[in-house]
Amino acid sequence: MAGDVAASDDRSSRSTLVALMRPYDQEGSSPITASISLMMFLGFLLLSSQVLVHLYASSVVAAAAFETARTVAAEGSRCSAAGPGGDDAPTLVRRRLGRYGLHPSLAVRCVDDGDSTTVRIQIESPARALATPVFPTRLVEIDRTATMRTERLR
Repeated sequence: MAGDVAASDDRSSRSTLVALMRPYDQEGSSPITASISLMMFLGFLLLSSQVLVHLYASSVVAAAAFETARTVAAEGSRCSAAGPGGDDAPTLVRRRLGRYGLHPSLAVRCVDDGDSTTVRIQIESPARALATPVFPTRLVEIDRTATMRTERLR
């Protein structure tokens, strides 16, 4: 009886070894599987590129808000006429954002309360593929605020 168990163990290990040494067969690979894999890869590629575009746009908008708040606060003037040449805050933001500043959804709000200057920029993200029912709508909107201390001579 012990010899039968040893013989069956020897056969099972031999069959496993033969199965491992068998050359790779193409069982399970078909054009349908390949096309599904390609679609999944392209979907993830689109998602990752849209996330990167959104992150870049968020960074640019935050930098524009910071620089505009800094300029308005350093000039010591009001939000309506800041910067070189007497430009107002929305004009400075549009100039800093370039072509993206021409977007119709751009909203710039500048508040100077005497002690600090706050610039708030709201705009839609250029990453249009993120605007799906799966993602919340706050992902497709960029809302950045920068506050700087107003510099005044006393």
